[in-house]
Amino acid sequence: MSFFDSLLRFNYSKDLHAHLKGLSLDCEAYSRQSAYQLVALCILGLSTLSLINYYYGLFNRPSFSRAKTWGMHVFFVSLVVGVIAFSIASSGLPQGAHCSYLHFYRSDCILFGLTAFAYNVIYCFLLSSSIKWMSVNNKKVPF
Repeated sequence: MSFFDSLLRFNYSKDLHAHLKGLSLDCEAYSRQSAYQLVALCILGLSTLSLINYYYGLFNRPSFSRAKTWGMHVFFVSLVVGVIAFSIASSGLPQGAHCSYLHFYRSDCILFGLTAFAYNVIYCFLLSSSIKWMSVNNKKVPF
């Protein structure tokens, strides 16, 4: 059982889960790149850069020190992560570039994108709680 098996996820199919874990095209082993790892790297990289920019970069101004601005910032970064997760999950769907025993649909890929969106919001909230204290203008945002 891998780490990604124990994560809470929206109700997308187990077949998509096996595909995202990296099940090979011949359905023998998990030998391909895991999409979960790629999405996790996107969450860590994009959100961290975005929040460091918000608290210490271009957005560290009094005019941006509102919870509404922080929420829009987090929403747009989470939307980008969700779209990336959706595109990674559905990239081989029309061509059938996955194990022939697996059956998943575009709605499963949308649910995976929404799962990545939710995890990114949680990560942004936790990261904001830990890095905001040294900011000059935004130390009271989001709460």
